[in-house]
Amino acid sequence: MYPKMFVSKIIDAAGEAGETEVWLDISKDSGYLPVEKYEELGSAYDEVNRMLYGMIEKPEKFCTFSSKKNKHGP
Repeated sequence: MYPKMFVSKIIDAAGEAGETEVWLDISKDSGYLPVEKYEELGSAYDEVNRMLYGMIEKPEKFCTFSSKKNKHGP
């Protein structure tokens, strides 16, 4: 996969993660989600977000290139 394509997909994933954070806030503020669970899920969100942005910063670590042809394709 090419680094620019990879970064584009990771940016999409980060956007989805941001939407999840909004839903966590709404759930807590509406009383559907206890504060303890909100904090737990918020910490997990923060960790995922750090990983995603780390992948954006160094896409070459996650993109593999091969000069060999695919065994199962053309």
